[in-house]
Amino acid sequence: MLKKFFNPKMIIFTALAVFILLLIPKITGLLMLLFASFVIAAALNPFVNSVQEKIKNRAAASSIIVLSAIVALFALILPIIIMCYKEVELFISIMPQKAANLYSFITQTKLYGRTLLDIIPVDNISSASSDIAQNVLNQSMNITVAAAQGIFITLALTMFVYYILVDKVYLRDKFIEFFPSAMKEKAGCILYNITSKVGNYVRAQTISMILVGVMITIVVALLGIEYPILLGLIAGICEIIPVLGPTIAVSVIVAVAFPLGWVKVLIAIILFLTIQQVNNYVIRPFLFGKFMKLHPISILVALFIAEQFLGLFGVILSPAIAATICVLVDELYLTPINEKDTGNELEQHG
Repeated sequence: MLKKFFNPKMIIFTALAVFILLLIPKITGLLMLLFASFVIAAALNPFVNSVQEKIKNRAAASSIIVLSAIVALFALILPIIIMCYKEVELFISIMPQKAANLYSFITQTKLYGRTLLDIIPVDNISSASSDIAQNVLNQSMNITVAAAQGIFITLALTMFVYYILVDKVYLRDKFIEFFPSAMKEKAGCILYNITSKVGNYVRAQTISMILVGVMITIVVALLGIEYPILLGLIAGICEIIPVLGPTIAVSVIVAVAFPLGWVKVLIAIILFLTIQQVNNYVIRPFLFGKFMKLHPISILVALFIAEQFLGLFGVILSPAIAATICVLVDELYLTPINEKDTGNELEQHG
């Protein structure tokens, strides 16, 4: 009995399994990047298959779809970049005039017979300004590093997605080779089910973003706030980032609506929060449940667990993670045990 478990192959397998378990916490970022690539590739795969049927070339079809996705994403982000650039340009152009007005206000305004310049502790402010400048410099360097890392991750993600699409059959066959002959068919079925569900996750997320963008656009337009389509676009794109995304979107809306008065700002905030509640507790659970055949409770539980252990990207991918786990549980445990119970019942009745 002991020889059955303590043979060289079992010892090597156990050692390898322990090594992988110890390694996983150190490469969580890489694993999340690979899983995100797999999710995006699963969503794009039906379009690649459709193009491949027409041009009979998998690599060319993958290139066309990936480039089309990049162009579409850039077309969505470009208006936001243009608006930010114009706002920064306007701020820089009026900065000297604003500084001159501030200086005039400080030197000419009197309080109890003394100017504000005499009251304000200029020496303390000047000494603190150097610290502020240093902090700004440090933060700008951190932002630059983060931007460079973001570009690198985006390029890596794009390459992973492309090669997963191009070599789909090869990667699937290599994955199945890891299993014994009796389990190869089951492994292929599980992989197909996971791919289908995580692909549907991207489609459900896209529909959710579009619905939020449309609702925000309508609300902003009805309130008479400027740039309704652009603000709706920003809100829709930010919807992919849980918690932080809606915060960014409502901050932009408040900044644009501020000149119209506090009443409209408060109305805009209330309506925005209402839309968020409807999206989080009605639209998203319904869409993810319909496209991925997951109960809303499963998605909410996955979201909270991912937030605790995997951070922001884990939260974004939590529905796809939940779909993967549910498929594995269904195929490896629930289906076999229920088939066994059904077989026992049939034998008893027979």
